[in-house]
Amino acid sequence: MGCGASTMEMDERYYEQKRINDAIEKSLKSHQKVERSQLKMILLGAGESGKSTVLKQLRLLHKDGFQYQERLQYAQIIWVDAVQSMKLLMIHARRLHIPLKCDEPDSPFSQAKKLILRYRCLDVGTIGDESFLKDYVMKYSDGGESRRKRMGTGQADALWDRNLEQSERLLGDSAETELENQELEELKESRPTGDFAARKQQRQQLANAIQLLWAHDPGIQQCYNRAHEFQLEASTRYYFENIQKFADPDYICSDTDILKGRIKTTGITETDFNIGSTRLKVLDAGGQRSERRKWIHCFEDITAVVFVLAVSEFNQTLFEDERVNRVHEAILLFESLCNSRWFVDTPFILFLNKIDLLEEKLQQTNFKEYFPDYPGDVHNVDSVVTYLERTFLSVNRTSKPVYVHRTCATDTQSMEFVLNATTDILLQNHLKKSGLI
Repeated sequence: MGCGASTMEMDERYYEQKRINDAIEKSLKSHQKVERSQLKMILLGAGESGKSTVLKQLRLLHKDGFQYQERLQYAQIIWVDAVQSMKLLMIHARRLHIPLKCDEPDSPFSQAKKLILRYRCLDVGTIGDESFLKDYVMKYSDGGESRRKRMGTGQADALWDRNLEQSERLLGDSAETELENQELEELKESRPTGDFAARKQQRQQLANAIQLLWAHDPGIQQCYNRAHEFQLEASTRYYFENIQKFADPDYICSDTDILKGRIKTTGITETDFNIGSTRLKVLDAGGQRSERRKWIHCFEDITAVVFVLAVSEFNQTLFEDERVNRVHEAILLFESLCNSRWFVDTPFILFLNKIDLLEEKLQQTNFKEYFPDYPGDVHNVDSVVTYLERTFLSVNRTSKPVYVHRTCATDTQSMEFVLNATTDILLQNHLKKSGLI
């Protein structure tokens, strides 16, 4: 009997201890699962490479897409960029000595030109905050162009790893010039004139004028084909071909419109996604030189770096320094980041972006003019992209892997596959690092 009682008591203690151990193990597994599913990815690259478009695709695929106010804001921004892009084509046609039919006094296009050049109305209330207005001034005003020339060093430079004082010395005085301040104040005070019907009619007339010059003034097309010699929005053709819908003040942007549109990224944005059981935090950092000194503040605990290169920009110069080739600077920037002490064991994922635009450009541009050591067919897309891929991989002096994807960030179907593969890479590397696989 005594033996039986003792056995029962031991059994109870055993099961109680097992219950406690099971609970602890379950808790540890749960904690491990939470820890291993928290990933942190940062999007880096030079300005206008397509980083924010990658983030937009993630929002479409794994979040709630775009809100009504964002769609409204993009509609107004695209409208403004379309009008300003046509103005830029007229201005640069003259600088490049390209004759325009709309410049001929008796031309039926001259009235369209006058209408476009006189249009200065910016609906500040709809478009947004002061950061957009400052970007607008920098992009389109005489003061902005003057300041960019003053700031430029003429040398490719990574800049992100300089201290703040050093960076600002290279970038120039951070205070706005008097001319820029004046233009900024004028924009803040500007408001649409007339009633809604009158403004709608004015925008319709303007859209007709843009459509007319784009379709029938050969000089405009000729200047557009030389857009790599100045700064023009990459989606200008899309804006012009869809100008009638953007002219409607009530138009709400589609997903495609937003993917084509561009709002300059300033600072660093953080967006959280739930992808299956994985929680992904994506950081999007502005890529222009003035933004890079902020990068170092978010380099801790990064699971992977996605570096975005716009391969189509091999013959273009930086917005912030028109003496520096965009891809040359991107190579230097990638080399600096890839070999940085911050990312010793952090995998890199290289997006060779804007493949579609590269294909168009290579039909009329000699790649070898910009990369003299290129040995292949100057018009072959695959050969050019392979060369750029090898160039970037060759500057990695670490043992960490660099995964490469060829992308068109505005194509949702192809980006879904790429982004799913990227998430898998992040998770696999995180599990290996944690010793869980």
